[in-house]
Amino acid sequence: MNKPIKNFLFVLGVIYISLGILAFYNAIKYTEIAGVLWFSYVAFFLIGIGLLTRNSYLIASQLNIILIPYIIWNIDFFYILLTGNSLWGITNYFFTSRPTIAQMITLQHLITIPVSLLAIYFIKLKRKDFWKLSAIQVTLFFFLVRISGSPGENVNCVFENCLPFQIIPGPHILAWFLTYVIMISLTTFFLTRIRIFK
Repeated sequence: MNKPIKNFLFVLGVIYISLGILAFYNAIKYTEIAGVLWFSYVAFFLIGIGLLTRNSYLIASQLNIILIPYIIWNIDFFYILLTGNSLWGITNYFFTSRPTIAQMITLQHLITIPVSLLAIYFIKLKRKDFWKLSAIQVTLFFFLVRISGSPGENVNCVFENCLPFQIIPGPHILAWFLTYVIMISLTTFFLTRIRIFK
């Protein structure tokens, strides 16, 4: 990896860590304390560390958690942006009156996946077991949010389904964990099978 790319990743890392800290501040100021456990905020911060240290394991572990949800978020966002109508209602909040800082942080949904994939392309995956960190993280966060959060905030959708449709039938807790098992498995398969990431 040449020096300009290293410097580029370093600068991105500093930006992501800074905005990650800002996201934590925003969560504490405008929501309950469990708001700091949003997967998006934590992924934002940890991807920043991964960029700064050129740690593809850390970046990939976060992609496992956010890649598919972010794709769904972006589809919903651009549908509203282009048509003016709500699709699934996931991003309706963005088009309401909100603090500027919250809007800025929310916009990271648009760039984090491309930035992360580009970083892995430059750094390369040196390990394939990053799914383990993903699994530990989602399990730990589930119970932390259930203990410290509330159904009103519904951080990471741990109390009830955030979508207007059921992806996996059954009790919510079981469906939640099965959904993350599937998403982590699919993303790990995707990242470890693409030659340019190796």
